Amino acid sequence: MKKTISIFALIFAALVALPSQSFAQLGVAAGLNFDEFSDISGSRKATFDNASGYHVGVFYDLSLAAVGLRIGAFYRDVGDVDVSLEGVDDAFALNMIDVPVDIRFNFTSTPILKPYLLAGPVFSFPSSDDDDYQDALEDVSISGNVGAGLAFNLGSIRFYPEVRYAIGVSRFMKDSFSIGAVDFETDEVQRQNSVMLRLGIGF
Repeated sequence: MKKTISIFALIFAALVALPSQSFAQLGVAAGLNFDEFSDISGSRKATFDNASGYHVGVFYDLSLAAVGLRIGAFYRDVGDVDVSLEGVDDAFALNMIDVPVDIRFNFTSTPILKPYLLAGPVFSFPSSDDDDYQDALEDVSISGNVGAGLAFNLGSIRFYPEVRYAIGVSRFMKDSFSIGAVDFETDEVQRQNSVMLRLGIGF
């Protein structure tokens, strides 16, 4: 948990330190996430259930006419992940520090309402309070993120309701690990996909 807080604080400080310009906004955002995990097959099998939680964080948005750049740092509480290991049911708490790097494509709009699409990589740093599962997690996991949103302009403040879908690209758990007294050697990459509903406020 201390590692998670330290990473989040470092990224937040870096975002705040970025130069503020007329075409840039620093913002906050929060929302709900619904996560799906692929099963593990190999020397032993592990079956995962879906989980739901919340996320909250900050972002820095650079608006460059038709194309923009948005960099964020989010704490994501994935929730309790239910897993069946060799027929024995278990669960562990999972959280992430997510660093999305989004390219934002702006469409023809009115002065108040501006629709856009988002796409880009997300670098996630998973952690768990359960030591066994913490040791099984990769230090960083990469996913591809796509989304759509609307920017509501209200003077110097903008509201950004969004829906996002992240598809796991790299491993979420190591290819060799132990849970309790059970050793796992996996044949396939174990991935995590996420659906996110988010509301951002830019200042």
